[in-house]
Amino acid sequence: MTILAIINPQSLLGDEIKQQLSRRKALWSEVRLLTTDPEQIGAVSDIAGAAALVQGCDAETLRSVDLAILLHGDPEQAPTLAAGSVLVVVDPTSDWPKGSLTVAGIDSDPTEQQSDRVFVSPSPAVILLAHLLRPLRQLRPSRAVAQVLLPVSIHDQVGLDELFGQIRSIVAMRDDKPTEVFGKQIAFNLLPVLADHSTDLDQLKRILGPEPAVALQIVQTGVFHSLACNLFVTFEEDPGSEQVRECLAAQPWIEMVAEGDLPGPADAAAREEILVADVRPSPAHPGSYQLWAVMDNLTRGGASNVIEIVENLLAPTS
Repeated sequence: MTILAIINPQSLLGDEIKQQLSRRKALWSEVRLLTTDPEQIGAVSDIAGAAALVQGCDAETLRSVDLAILLHGDPEQAPTLAAGSVLVVVDPTSDWPKGSLTVAGIDSDPTEQQSDRVFVSPSPAVILLAHLLRPLRQLRPSRAVAQVLLPVSIHDQVGLDELFGQIRSIVAMRDDKPTEVFGKQIAFNLLPVLADHSTDLDQLKRILGPEPAVALQIVQTGVFHSLACNLFVTFEEDPGSEQVRECLAAQPWIEMVAEGDLPGPADAAAREEILVADVRPSPAHPGSYQLWAVMDNLTRGGASNVIEIVENLLAPTS
């Protein structure tokens, strides 16, 4: 009898987590939908095809919960769980230094990690870069430069709604384009994300170790779903294109596409796999390679990573 709780489930990512849990009924006997937002209390949702009421997150609703999933968590919102219970924090809004940073398919079984019972599923950008860079460590990369392109669904439904509103205004040739989320027009456009990305880089270092040194630029695009990444990696010794491809292909959840096929974000939407293409050497920089990758931010970059963490944590008792 395993009781799960999803805290703050009213989001695109929350919907995807609920859908994936609905397909894995052997993991749980009960799923409680809880919220730290008073305005969301009483909202009607669903789990496994049955209607469910979103309740407030408090000591009573957390009673007997074995594992809680906290979406977009902040340390100040961390619930107080019973001794022995586990907390999985998803895409935290700030750093959780005491939690075990976990990317499924890369890290060891989370049950063998820290005993503090807190596990952190990082941002989609970190998940994507970890999957791409971790298998290349055996080839001794010394430096990596990554440009990650974000979809509007990173900002949940409000991001999608603002993009739709801007498109409607542009098509109707009106000037009243909504800009509350992105600050300016994002439809048919892209904008740099003005931040130092220190949290993402620190998390990558915790996953990968000190090598390679990573430089990161994040760009907001007007794409609906899925991240895209242009990655440039320099190795201490030139491994050759074939070895780079073989190392990537051996990584769980990476699919190398056919030569000459360049997938875009739309090709990764709703897929579990990270699609990787265009691994090619840089003529101007011997020992350096450029590759292109796309990944759905709500599946492999979000819910799928969370569910696999949950599966590993519950496996010994299920």
